[in-house]
Amino acid sequence: MNTFRNAAKALGLDITVIAVDMDPSWSPACQAADIACRVDRCTSDAFIPQMMEICRKHQVNLIVPTIDTELMVFAENRGLFAEIGTVIHVGDPEFVAIARDKGTTARVLAGNQIPVPESWQIQNILKKTCKIPFPVLIKPRDGSCSKGIAVVSDVEELVEKTINPEDWLAQEICTGQEYTINCFYDRSGRCVSCVPHVRRFVRDGEVCFAQTERVPEFTAIAHQFSRVFKGIRGCICFQGFRQKDGSVRVFEINARFGGGYPICDRAGGTFARWLLQEVMGQQPDYHDNWREGVRMLRYDEAVFTEGWLIGHADCAGPG
Repeated sequence: MNTFRNAAKALGLDITVIAVDMDPSWSPACQAADIACRVDRCTSDAFIPQMMEICRKHQVNLIVPTIDTELMVFAENRGLFAEIGTVIHVGDPEFVAIARDKGTTARVLAGNQIPVPESWQIQNILKKTCKIPFPVLIKPRDGSCSKGIAVVSDVEELVEKTINPEDWLAQEICTGQEYTINCFYDRSGRCVSCVPHVRRFVRDGEVCFAQTERVPEFTAIAHQFSRVFKGIRGCICFQGFRQKDGSVRVFEINARFGGGYPICDRAGGTFARWLLQEVMGQQPDYHDNWREGVRMLRYDEAVFTEGWLIGHADCAGPG
């Protein structure tokens, strides 16, 4: 949120930040926004009409989805919002579908000679149609925030931890250093900037300590995405390992701004600025001249509010 406010200030724009949540009174983002609005869950039939009404009422120019579960519903309805003058920062449904399924991600990347961890479908393991070298990592195919990820040592443990095998994926355990790579693609799908950071300490899937670092292998992969994925645009991030032998593996793609984007922005990867320039009809001042060695050290900070009452208005100024 602050990266967009800072970008707007630098561009001489006066912006209003609107945050939405199922319960704004318990959302820190809604307290920091200029306006907070209540909406139903993104899987509800009411969600898109509610969002369109908010956009009409407040003349919203840009929506930036940050939650995995809302990406597809926004991608599929991008045209509706365009009709009322609202740009949604999301790729095409085909790209989002690949990114949201880790099994499909691994298959598509491997099919395009992009290195990935060896992967197995759980149901094939249980049917004994493939042999795997335990221990292995298991994860939900559509998971996020590291939820559900576990290491299993044998088939019995695998059965215990995967209730619906078709919804899970098994992968080899990668070693070495983990990275997130923030990338920006222009409207033609060309990668214009790629900013990797090493994930020094992660908590519940969210990076706490990080440092920017140029990794040519990841940069090459970011540019290869332009050829692999149709409908890729704006800011996305992918995650991978650089192993001790120098080789890399890509294990996840997020079709959105990642939680670690602030370090990218601080280092000079000003993706929020470019997105605002695009929306304003200006030619973005793309570049890849960001700084290595920028560190981000995060800590918890409390947000205090008063005055929220049951039955508050659907849209209101926080507090």
